[in-house]
Amino acid sequence: MIRIIYLFLLILMASPVSVLGDSFSSELRKGNDAYSAGDYVKALEHYHAAETEKPEAPELRYNLAGTAFRQGKFESAIEDYNKALNTDNIELEAKAQYNLGNTYYRSGDYQKAIQSYEKALELNPEDVDAKFNLEMARKMLKENSKSEENKQNQQQKQDQQQQKQDQQQQNDNQQQDQQDQKQKQDENEQGEQDKNKQQGGEDQKKDDKEQKQQQPQKAKQMSKEDAERILNSLKDDEHDIQKKIKRQSVVGNYRGKDW
Repeated sequence: MIRIIYLFLLILMASPVSVLGDSFSSELRKGNDAYSAGDYVKALEHYHAAETEKPEAPELRYNLAGTAFRQGKFESAIEDYNKALNTDNIELEAKAQYNLGNTYYRSGDYQKAIQSYEKALELNPEDVDAKFNLEMARKMLKENSKSEENKQNQQQKQDQQQQKQDQQQQNDNQQQDQQDQKQKQDENEQGEQDKNKQQGGEDQKKDDKEQKQQQPQKAKQMSKEDAERILNSLKDDEHDIQKKIKRQSVVGNYRGKDW
C-alpha cells in the first residue's frame, strides 16, 4: 500500500532589509500561511504577487509547484519543480527531486518517478521517504509492465480470434457464393431443358398436324388405285362369266348319240 506522500513547503528565512526583499518575503510568507490552511487559491494569489518581483526564484517555483500538486495540476507542478532545481541549495534541490518523483508517480509515469527518487537519494541518502517511494515506483513499474504485457497478449489473442472469425466468414461467404452460382446454373439449365421440351412438344404437335393433314390425301390416292384394281378384277370376272355361259350353251344343244 502506498504511503502518504508529503510535500515539503519551503519557508524562507528573513531577507535583508530592503523594499524589494521585504515585499517578496511578505508575499511568500502570506502564501505559505494560506497553503498551510489549505486555501490553495489564496496561496497562489500571494505567490503570484511575489513572482512579479522574483519570477525565477527557486524557492518560489518550489512553492508554486507544491500548490499546483495539491490542486491536481501535475503538468504545472512538474514544470515548476524542474525550475526549482536551478539552485545551489542542495537541501532545496533534494526536496524538489523528491516531490518531482511524487508528481511523476501520481501521473503514472513510474520510470521518471524512479529517476527523480534516485537523484533525491544521491543528494540525501538518508531520505527514508525517498527510499520507500522508490521501491513502490519500481514495484508499480514492474506490475504495470506485466499488465501491459498481458494486455498485449490479450489483444494479440483477440486479434488472432478476430482474424480466424474473419477467415471463417470469408470461407462461408465463398461457399454461399458457390452454392448460389450452382443454383443459378441449375436453374438456367432447367429453364433451357423446359424451353427445349416445350419447343419439342410444339414441333411434335406441328408434325402430327401435318401428318393428319396428309393422311386424307394418301387415303384418297389409295382408294383410286384400289378402285382401278377392283374394276379390272370385275372386268376379268365378267369375261370369265361370258365364256362360261357360252360353254354351257354349246353343251345343251348337243343331240348326238352316246356310245
